[in-house]
Formats: sequence, C-alpha cells, structure tokens
Amino acid sequence: MPDFKQIFQKVIETLGKLDTTKKIVAGAVALTMVIALAIVFKVSSVDSSEVLFKNIETKDFAKISAKLDEMGVSYKSSGTDAIFVKSVDRDKIIVALAQDNLIPQGVHGWELFDQEKWSETKFEKDVKKQRALMGALSKMLSGIKSIEKAQVNIAFPEQGFFEDTSEKITAAVLLDYAPGVEQLKRKEIEGIVTLVSRAVPGLKKEDVSVAGPNGELLNAFPDEMDKQQSELNLVERKLKIQETERIKMLKDIQKSLEYTFGAGRADIVRLDLQLRWDKETIDKTVVEPVVMVPDNPATPYSELVTKDSLAVSKKNTRESFKGHGWTPEGPAGAESNVPPGYMDKDTQKSEYSKEENIENNEFNKSIHKIEKQPWEKARVTLAVILDGKWEKKGINPDGTGYIREYRPVSDEDLAKVTDVLKKAIEYNVARGDQISVKHIQKDRTAEQEEEDAILKKKAAFKRLLMTSLIVLISLIFVVLFTQVLRREIDKRKRVREEDLAAQQQMMREAALRAIEDEGVEVELSLEERARREMIENAISLAKDRPEEVAQLIRTWLAEE
Repeated sequence: MPDFKQIFQKVIETLGKLDTTKKIVAGAVALTMVIALAIVFKVSSVDSSEVLFKNIETKDFAKISAKLDEMGVSYKSSGTDAIFVKSVDRDKIIVALAQDNLIPQGVHGWELFDQEKWSETKFEKDVKKQRALMGALSKMLSGIKSIEKAQVNIAFPEQGFFEDTSEKITAAVLLDYAPGVEQLKRKEIEGIVTLVSRAVPGLKKEDVSVAGPNGELLNAFPDEMDKQQSELNLVERKLKIQETERIKMLKDIQKSLEYTFGAGRADIVRLDLQLRWDKETIDKTVVEPVVMVPDNPATPYSELVTKDSLAVSKKNTRESFKGHGWTPEGPAGAESNVPPGYMDKDTQKSEYSKEENIENNEFNKSIHKIEKQPWEKARVTLAVILDGKWEKKGINPDGTGYIREYRPVSDEDLAKVTDVLKKAIEYNVARGDQISVKHIQKDRTAEQEEEDAILKKKAAFKRLLMTSLIVLISLIFVVLFTQVLRREIDKRKRVREEDLAAQQQMMREAALRAIEDEGVEVELSLEERARREMIENAISLAKDRPEEVAQLIRTWLAEE
C-alpha cells in the first residue's frame, strides 16, 4: 500500500523547487482538472430525460399528466404539447398508459433507427425501421412485471394503389410469463394490444394476436362467456348482500331473545330473508294547501293561515232582457193554431235576467319522482322455539341431586314475543311474511346430571372436610391430654424426689446433731467436710431464702 504521506511530501518538495511562473501554471492546471471532474460528475449524476409524447392535443396532455401524477412519476413538460420523462421510466410509463388506453392517437411515442449510411437503399431502410420497431416493442413489453420475455413480429405487406386492394398490417406477440405467474389479467392483455396497435401506424386492434408460452391465444375473449360470468358475479354479489342482511337480522333477534330469556332457552329454527331487486321509479303528484301566513315556532300558538287554492282567472256575466215575447205561428200565409186566450197573454210585457260567475283556481301541486333503492325485503320467514325454566326447590335428602320444578312459557309471553318479533322484522302480511313462536321443552337431562354430579362432589368434599376436621381436633385433644398427663407425672415425680431428699437431709441433720450431742469427734474426709459445709450453707441459705433453695433443688433433680 503506497505511503500517501511520503508522496505528499515529495509533491511539496517538488513544488518548492519550482519558480513562481511554474507554480502558477501548475495551480491553474490542477484547478482546471478539478473543475472538469466536477462538471463530468454533475453531468453523469443527472438522469437523462427523453421525449415521452410530443405534438399532442391539450385534452390528451391533461389525461396523461393526471395519470403520471397518480403514478407518482416525475416529468417535465413543454407547454401542453410535449412531455419529457426519465429514460429508465419511459417503458414502464408507456405500458401503464397503454393499459388505461391513454396513448394518443397517431403518436408513436418513440423512433429507433440504426445510423444511416449514404449508400443505403430504401429497402434496407424499411428493414431497419421494421427491426427497430419490433425490438423496441419487445423491450417495452418485457418491462411488465408479469412478463419475463416478449417477442413481437410485425408484417408490413406491400400497399397497393387503392385501399380496397391493400392488405392489412398484422402483428403477433409471443409472451413468456414471469416466475410465479400462471396467466395474465384481461386488463393487461388489452393494454398490450392497445400498446402494439398504437405504436404501429395503420395497425388495428383486431389485427393484433397475443399468444402465451404454450401458443394459446390470449386476446380471443368470448363475449358470451363474459356476459354469463358477469351475470354470475352479479348473482353472487346479490346473494352475498342477502346473506349479510339475514345474518345481521339473525344476530339482532338472537341477542334480544337471550337478553330476555337467557342463553340456551331461545333457538331460532329458521330465518329466511328474500330480497326483491326490481328497480322501480314512481311519479307522485301531491296537492297541498297554499300557505298564506307561515307558523312562527317561537310562539305557543299557531299563526298558520292556508287556502285550498289560488284564483287564477275570473269571469262575470250579467244578462237582462225586457220586452214582448213572440210565439211562432207557422209559415206565412197559413192560419195560426195558437188559441186566442194564449195569444193575448203572449203579447204582454216580459222580462229576462241571467247572471254567471266563473272562477278558475290553481291548487298547490308538487310532482315527485321517486326512485326506490335497488333492493327491498320481499318476504321474511321466522320460526322460533322457546324453552321453559327449571327452578330448584331444594336438595334430595340423600344429597345426590336437586329437587326441580319445570315452568313452561306462558301463552301471554308467547304472544308478547311474537308481537316484538313482528316489529323487529317489519312483519307485513301483504308480502307473505310468516312468523311462528312456539314453546317446546328442551331435553336438559345432561345438564341436570352434570349439576347433580357437581353437587355430589361438593357433598363428598364437605364430608371429607368434616371428617378431617374431626380427626384433627381429636389429634389435638390427644396431644394436649398427653402433655397435661406428662406434666402431672413429672410434677408428682419431683414432689416425691423433693420429699425423699428432704427426708435424707433430715436424717443427716439428725445424725450430725446426735454426734455433736455425744461429743464424739469423728474424723471426716475432705469430701465429707466440703459436703458438710455445703449442707450447712444450704441450711442457712434455706432459712434465709427458701424459695431460691427450692428452685435450686429442682434444677439438681432435673439434671440427675
């Protein structure tokens, strides 16, 4: 490993030997190199941008920029007709835009050609163009996550002078799936078809064939099968909603019954809910009174003033007639057949009067267009059974079980539960709802046997506890009695020994007194003398302190 310290010292020494001009030149060269390296590093660190689309319309620019913002991709734009993105993200962006059918019409999005030579013919240029186009498409499709490798072949037939005689441009795409991918989604396949058709001028979507690794055709979607599958999916979703509503109703009813009767006493035998999916639209016309003075909610009384209708137009007609009345007498030249008396009355003065009032009123009418929800209850069927209650009256004399009494559910309670459940399910006779609430006694033999077994165990444990307690008390009594008896025996033994010692002491004292009285000198050994002195001291001490002497004697006897 080179020693940088020595190298740096050598460089310093070398620079020190140079004159001022050479030092300035060397510094300028070093500064130029540092600036050049910085520029190269800056340029190499900046991601190159590439044209995504150019010469596009404003509406296409808005859609594409919104999609790029949604993808979180950074991009630049020149006005509203060109978009620039990073080169590393371009293929991924084009695939995503193709899946959403956002590639603008007539915009290829890229142009890849080999470097041209001055000696190239038109045929060679066409071959290079076709090769560049297929290579770019293959590379672009390989950027999809679910595709490991893609191969694109495009057929450009010779075009005739007329459109009818020209053959169509066709394309074939062969895909290899990525590891772990079994098949592509329809949206991905449609995106590939859109991408290829938009990238090749004159190529239509129906002329693009996409095949899988085994050669199966992927973009031949059976419309009838899709329609049936869509219908099945719709039916599945409807059934799922219906089952969700049924379970929700079932839980609510079960929770209410358990709250009232307790757990295990109410069982829902059947709850069937059918929904009607017919979508209805109702046009409703409502005629309401016209509010002339609205009600003031701040006052305790009502100021509301209404009218049944409002006058729109009126017509008043008055007609009056005064004069003679005329009776037709037949055609001219013929004799009248009117009687003379009536003719005299007819020539008298007459009056005629007519009065007519017409008023057109408009009612306060509102028209409502009501569209019902997509589903509603068609029929509800509910069957519930209720169990009575076992009450414990006591325990058997032998303690082996409880004495129980069964109380069934009364008819009044059944009627109340039925009424509550009708309101809970929104019971409607018109739509064919059915509800049944019955009392059926449930077999609870196993539960009762389990309770009795627990009771037996408790009774056995209680007996065992009482027996153990009695034995323990007996043992304590025996131990106490033994201790008392032993103390009594020890006490009597001590008394007897004390009496015996006292008798011996008295005998010794009597013997000593007799010897003293007779004046006989007896030669005693040292031990006897010590014993005699001790006895004399004990006697004197016993006279002065009798209690302490008695305690001392007890201690001696206990030690022996």
